[in-house]
Amino acid sequence: MHKDNIVYIKKLNEKNRYPFKTPYNPPRNFPEYPFGDKEVDSSNKVYEELRYLLFEMNLDKESFDTKKWNPFKEFIRPGDMVVLKPNMVIHKNLDKCYSTDCLITHGSLIRAILDYVYVALKGHGKIVIADGPLQNCDFSKVIIENGVKSIVNFYKKYGITIELIDLRNEKAILDLSGRIIGIEKLTGDPRGCTVVNLGKDSILYDIIDSYKKFRVTCYDPNVMQEHHNPEKNEYLIANTILEADVIINLPKAKTHKRAGITGAMKNLVGINGTKAWLPHHRRGSKYDGGDEYLNHNIFKDFEVTLQGKIYVAAIKGKQLKRSFITMFCKLASFLRKITTKDKLSEGSWWGNDTVWRMVCDLNRILIYADKDGDIQKSPQRKYITFMDMIVSGEGEGPLSPRPKETGILMAGYNPLFVDTVLATIMGFDFRKIPNIYNAYKISKYPISNNNYDLIKIISNNQAWSKQIDDIDFQDTLKFKPSTGWVDHMEMKNCI
Repeated sequence: MHKDNIVYIKKLNEKNRYPFKTPYNPPRNFPEYPFGDKEVDSSNKVYEELRYLLFEMNLDKESFDTKKWNPFKEFIRPGDMVVLKPNMVIHKNLDKCYSTDCLITHGSLIRAILDYVYVALKGHGKIVIADGPLQNCDFSKVIIENGVKSIVNFYKKYGITIELIDLRNEKAILDLSGRIIGIEKLTGDPRGCTVVNLGKDSILYDIIDSYKKFRVTCYDPNVMQEHHNPEKNEYLIANTILEADVIINLPKAKTHKRAGITGAMKNLVGINGTKAWLPHHRRGSKYDGGDEYLNHNIFKDFEVTLQGKIYVAAIKGKQLKRSFITMFCKLASFLRKITTKDKLSEGSWWGNDTVWRMVCDLNRILIYADKDGDIQKSPQRKYITFMDMIVSGEGEGPLSPRPKETGILMAGYNPLFVDTVLATIMGFDFRKIPNIYNAYKISKYPISNNNYDLIKIISNNQAWSKQIDDIDFQDTLKFKPSTGWVDHMEMKNCI
């Protein structure tokens, strides 16, 4: 069995949840631990569970429990640049009832992975933690929220530099009501960004006749059209990602309003310098050639048009114009509410036929783009995923999820296989999630060379250690989908 076909699922002891004390030191002085017996935290069981997951993945198994144990040695070499890509989408749960534990990758998993990356590099190479979060995310707060700032400071104490990078080129400025009133320019990736053009090889090319309808909320559609049109399909990729020898993907498992779920594949939205180039949906109702929402309604269409103009006015600093348009937008919103019960918006539903294409493009870029951004025929960097599922998010993810304590860590070498298994154990039919099922149909620059029937699941839960189609709904975690996906992604035998 080739390792790329294997997905590992570790069900933790029910008492083993996230530790509270940063920088998330291990619970005891393991033989391979490089920082001495004073730097331990007996309450941190996540570290120990991750350690045993690495053992169960047969990583340097013969040296386990000795000072020589180096689980990442087969894919990390001294001198490499290793980039950890967590999910740090936003600094707070927009559902104020809940914390960020179900929203962003927890620092306890990041810390454990970092220690073994450090062991593998043997003092030679670069370690980077990088993400491009949501437009209005306060990066200084999110790295405190999940403990990453404390982790970086811990390493600094030992003279070890961990680069911590916000990959965004801009950040939204909000007023007290949460509306965008301007854009703050950021430094972005210190290594810069590279334009990667997939051209006709983009999965978006099949719908390129609708390029003028491509949209991403809170960004100027004119910018989108400059980079996605019949002549080109461009993405602005951070050079830290392209120059990496090894990518360690650390997603947070959640439901997602536009994509169905967030897993390994969707987490790559954060490798971009700007999201203004990322088509998330097509403007208008399904019956008007879009996929933003289902039913046509003149007031809804007018409201959405005005919302776009508000964003553009805010971005360009035209506050008087923004205020004027906002008044009409509120009127359109009122009329929409009394003329239709359709609450779908911004492509947040099962009929979104755009976002999956963008997600698949980004995954192909990560796999096949070389350091100069040119697409090659073979994979250009080593890549592994460790999924934070200890506390996951269900319902209105990715920004307002409810916590679902599952106590699970997942790992795998192929992001498509990881997401296929993730969707299944969540209780969803992966065939109904476009960015998973359609990814198997990609023949040129494929995300996986194999089909889902070759997936082998290794788990300490016997109900999951079987073929993907043999997992019964009653043995799944029974996640609740986002409102726009209810009755459209669940397994058939869930009723």
